[in-house]
Amino acid sequence: MNRVVGVRFRRADKVCYCDPREFDCRLNSYVIVQMEKGQEMGWVVKEPKDVVHKQPQEPLSPVIRKATSLDVQRRDELKAKEEEALRLAKGMVRELGLPFKMIEAHYTFDGRRAIFAFGSETRVDFRPLIHQLSSALHCKVELKQVGARDEAKLIGGIGRCGMTLCCATWLTQFSTVTVRMAKEQALPISAEGLAGQCGRLRCCLKYEYEQYLTINKAMPKIGERVGTAFGEARVIVGHRVRETVSVLYDDEAVRELPLEEITRYALPSN
Repeated sequence: MNRVVGVRFRRADKVCYCDPREFDCRLNSYVIVQMEKGQEMGWVVKEPKDVVHKQPQEPLSPVIRKATSLDVQRRDELKAKEEEALRLAKGMVRELGLPFKMIEAHYTFDGRRAIFAFGSETRVDFRPLIHQLSSALHCKVELKQVGARDEAKLIGGIGRCGMTLCCATWLTQFSTVTVRMAKEQALPISAEGLAGQCGRLRCCLKYEYEQYLTINKAMPKIGERVGTAFGEARVIVGHRVRETVSVLYDDEAVRELPLEEITRYALPSN
C-alpha cells in the first residue's frame, strides 16, 4: 500500500505519480518535486490516495515542499533564461555546422541542469556543443533527440481544423495511425490532406476510427438489394455520419432510411 499524488509538470504531459509525504497536496496546488535529474515544479492533477501494488515498485519521487509565491517568481525567471539559452544554442549549432534543429531548452527548477531538445534526421556527434554550452551556462547540459511528433508537441501550432494542436493541449501519448483509418472514413488519400504539422498522419484520424469500423460493417454496399418497410430496394448512397442509406425502389422512388430499418439478405458463403 502506497500513498501517491498525481502531478503534471507541463501541459499535455503524462501524469507523474509522486510521494506526497506529509504535505497537503490539494487539487491544482503547486508543489516542488525531487526528480532523478533535479527539482521540478508542477501542479496537482490527482489528489493523494492510497493504492495497492501487486509487484515491488521503484521509489516514488517525493514532494519536498509546497510551492510559494517566490517559487512561482523563480519559475518565471527560469522561463526567461530558457529562451536566452535556446537562442545561444541555436547560434552555436550554426557555428559548428551541425545538421539539426534546436527545439526547446528547459532548466530544472534548481537550475543545476539544462536539457535541450533537438530534431535531426541523422545521428550527430554533439559532444562539442555540450562542452560549449556547459562552459557558457555554467551548469550540466543534456541533449535529447526527439521525433517529428514530439517536435510538433513542443513547438505547438494550429491544426487544419483551426484549433490548437491536440498534442500540445491534451494528448499525453501518441498512438499508431495508419492509412487504413482514413480509408474506413472515406477520406481522400493524399499526403497533404492526411498529414499534420509534424508531417506524419494526423492523430485525429484515430478518434472516430472504431465508430466508422462498426458502421461500415453494418452499412450495405452500393447496389446491394435490401428489404424495407416499403418493399425491396437497391442501395444507392450510404451516409456514414447519419448512419442512414438512400435506397431506390423499382418505381424510381428514393428514400433515406436509418440502418436499423434496413433488412440485409444473407449473402451466400464462399
